[in-house]
Amino acid sequence: MVLGVVFLLVLAVGTVLLFNTGQVVHRKVQLTNAADAAAYSVAVQQARAWNFAAYMNRGRVANEVAVAQFVSIYSWINHLNQAAFNLKTLFDALSLIPFPPVAIPARFLATGFKVADQGLKAARRTAQPLIQGAITLLDELNGFYAGAAALAITFASKAEAMHIASTVLKGNVDRARLSTLGAGVLVGQLVESQNRFLDFHRLPRRGQSEAFNRYRNVVMQSRDEFSWNRSQSLGFAIKFATYGGTDMVEYDRWAAMDTMQLKIDFPSWLGMDDIDIPAGWGGAQAVSSYRRQRFLPGFNRNRGWRSPFDNRRHGIYGGMNPRDLVTRSASGDPNVRVHGGQPKGAYFTGYNGLRDYHDLKKDKKGTYGNGPVFTVEATVDMREARTSNTVGLASGRMALRERTARISALASAEVYFERPVTLDMFRRHDGLREWGSLFSPYWQARLVETPGAVRNALGLAGGVT
Repeated sequence: MVLGVVFLLVLAVGTVLLFNTGQVVHRKVQLTNAADAAAYSVAVQQARAWNFAAYMNRGRVANEVAVAQFVSIYSWINHLNQAAFNLKTLFDALSLIPFPPVAIPARFLATGFKVADQGLKAARRTAQPLIQGAITLLDELNGFYAGAAALAITFASKAEAMHIASTVLKGNVDRARLSTLGAGVLVGQLVESQNRFLDFHRLPRRGQSEAFNRYRNVVMQSRDEFSWNRSQSLGFAIKFATYGGTDMVEYDRWAAMDTMQLKIDFPSWLGMDDIDIPAGWGGAQAVSSYRRQRFLPGFNRNRGWRSPFDNRRHGIYGGMNPRDLVTRSASGDPNVRVHGGQPKGAYFTGYNGLRDYHDLKKDKKGTYGNGPVFTVEATVDMREARTSNTVGLASGRMALRERTARISALASAEVYFERPVTLDMFRRHDGLREWGSLFSPYWQARLVETPGAVRNALGLAGGVT
C-alpha cells in the first residue's frame, strides 16, 4: 500500500515535470523561430536599403549619361549648321563661275545646303531651351536621388530596423520582445554596419579625389556610343572626316565638340604638312554657371581619359586633334556665330555635376561572406510558457519552481552581396563574378551563426538562457 502511494506520487511529479518541460521547449522553439525571423527581417531591410541606394546611384549615372547625350546633340547640330552655311557659301561662289558644268551643279547644291542651313538654324533655336530644361530637370533628379540614398542608409534603415525586429517578434510570439541588452547590441550593429563597411565621399571643393575619379570613370564608361565617339572618315589620302565626342572634363562639367573637315595627308617622305580644310564646327557644355569655360585643352589637359575597365587611353572628344584649325575654330566659335549665335548660348547652366555618395570601404571590396551581421535576442516571461505553476495544475508541495524568470533565444543574419551567375536576366555578360558595391543592387540576406563575441557578451550579462 505504501509502495503504491509512493509510486503514484512519483508518477504525478514526473507527469508534472514532463508537462512543464514540454511547455518550455515548445515556447523555446517558438521563440527561436521568432528570433530567426526577426534577425532575417532586419538583414533583409538593411539589404533593401543598400539596394535602394544602389538603384539611386545607378539612376544618377543614367541621368549623367542623359546630360551628356543632350550636350552631344546640341554640339552636333551646331557643327552641322555651320557646315551647311559654309558649304552653301562655297557653292554660291562656284555657281558664279561662267562654266555650266560647274555652275549648274553648284547652283543646285547651294539651294540644297541653303534649305539645310535654315532648317538646322530653326532646329537649334528650338532645341536650346528644351535641352536647357531637360538638363535642369535631370540635375534636380540627381539631387533628389542623392538625398534619398543618403537618407535610406543613414537614418531610415536604422530607425525602421528596430521597429521591424519588435513587430516580427510580437507577430510570431505573443508578448515576445527584444531584451534590453539585446536591443543595445542591435543598435550598435546597425551603427557599425555603416561606420565599418561604408564610406561617405564628399565632392572636393578643388583638386582631384580618388573616390570621385572612380565615380567619373563609371559615368564615362557608361556613355552611349554617340556621346563617347561619333568620329567617322571616308577616303584614304584625301578623306572627308568628322570628329566628335563628349567628356566629363570636370566633376561638374560636360563638354562636347564636333568638327567636319577635308583632310589631305601627304606621305612623310615629302616633308610636307598635311592640309586640313575646315567645313563645320560646333560645341556645347553643361556647367553650373557660365564663366567662359574653355573647351581646350580638354580632358586631363589633352592627355585624354584612361579607362580602368579596358586599360586604354581614349583621346579627347572622340580622338580630335587639338592642333587642327577646325578644332580651334570650334573652341572659339561653338555656337554658329554667323547666325548670331553667341558663345554663351552653347553653355547650359544649372548643372551641378556629381553629388556626394556612399560606397563600400576600399578594404571591404573583393571579399565574400564578410558583410554586416545583425543579432536579435528575443525574450519572453516564463509565465507565458503555461507551465503547471501558471495554469494552476500544481500547488503546495506539488509545485515545481522554475529556475529562471524568462526564456530567451538568439539569432543572427548577415547582409552579403551575390550577383547571380547562372540566370540570364541578371548575370554579367562577361560571365565574371562581381564584387559588391553600392552601385549594384544585388545585396541579399541569410541566417548565420551568431558571432562568438556577441554570444559571449550576452551570455555573460545574463542575456542568453
